Amino acid sequence: MLFDELRISQDEHKSRIEMVRSQMRRRRIDALYLVNPTRILYTTGFSHIPTERPVALVIPRESGLFFIAPQLEYDHIRDDCKLADEVYTYPDYPGKTHPMRLFARFMSNKGLASSLIATDSTEGASGAYGYRGPSLKDLLSRAKFVEGRDIVDNLRLVKSSQEIRLLRESARWSEIAHDILLHNTRSGVHDALAAVKSSYEALAKMLKKLGPRYIQLRIALSPLVVGFRGQVGAGSAIPHAVYTKNKIRKGDVLVTEAGVEVAGYTAELERTVIVGKPSAKAKKYFEIMTKAQGAALREFRPGIFCSRVDDAARKSVEALGFSNAWRHHTGHGIGLDGHEPPWLDPGDQTIIKQGMVFSCEPGLYFPGYAGFRHSDTVEITKKGMSFITNYPRSLDELTIK
Repeated sequence: MLFDELRISQDEHKSRIEMVRSQMRRRRIDALYLVNPTRILYTTGFSHIPTERPVALVIPRESGLFFIAPQLEYDHIRDDCKLADEVYTYPDYPGKTHPMRLFARFMSNKGLASSLIATDSTEGASGAYGYRGPSLKDLLSRAKFVEGRDIVDNLRLVKSSQEIRLLRESARWSEIAHDILLHNTRSGVHDALAAVKSSYEALAKMLKKLGPRYIQLRIALSPLVVGFRGQVGAGSAIPHAVYTKNKIRKGDVLVTEAGVEVAGYTAELERTVIVGKPSAKAKKYFEIMTKAQGAALREFRPGIFCSRVDDAARKSVEALGFSNAWRHHTGHGIGLDGHEPPWLDPGDQTIIKQGMVFSCEPGLYFPGYAGFRHSDTVEITKKGMSFITNYPRSLDELTIK
């Protein structure tokens, strides 16, 4: 990989495919059949928009990988995925002959009609946009299908140095976008307008700086978004709010969020912000939230269960008598997907390993008043953790005068 390229190298994708095949050999699997766009992107570097038209990547254990796709994706695959040996196409969906019947024919022609096939969909398609069709499992009745999601997903748990580099680049621009957002935020402004203005200014700055080094691989109107997403005033007590009809007012508690995609990877940065002089109540809740995040951050290190990090944050909140304000687990894995395994949750006994990446975001929520949440992206190091996001966390620094 050239130093200036902000993407995963072809050599790393080849290495991932070889690791996939190594697992297949151990389990005597003849082919891995994938339809999930993120798994296809992780494995090959090819990104596409899933629609009603089914797309599949097939990785045979010993021969070259191939795609089955609609004709409209042929040039796209050929241009963007040099690792594909062949691309088999069909006209469109639903077609005179249903695409899945053609998929079964292609698989048979490749000698896989009676094979052991691992897959992330026995239906043979992702099922997007109302897709309906016969099951590939039924059409290839002599083949044996087994669960294959973890063949790729287990590889994604620990990030490579290239992935960490992309996440750090994402975080860098998230931090710049946050600075711009806070500059544009004031009483009397609608949060959506502040968000759109800030997102545009930050994106323009990023594209000017990075130029052709920048690559967007996930479908989105903008690869850089910063704002509040309705988490304004009482709306900040709704962790996944989507909109507010009220303008920002003095005294409001706001929860920010920034997402900047760099070659498919997005770090997570969120902050609790207060407009005007914070009330005594806001100061108290803000302090409890930051103590909970601090307790979680101190637990991160290789060799412990994911649940232990969540337990530390919960106990911090419970000790101060605010367990009723807890609404969700402490965090989650992050990388190509905004939320991905493992989970910082009481029910997740995954052992944390060096190279894993998590969001750390314990929150407190008081219906009708406000919510308080910081989210940072952290990398697990040999002895602890390292911040991927580096942004102010104190109340003084996050108060908009």
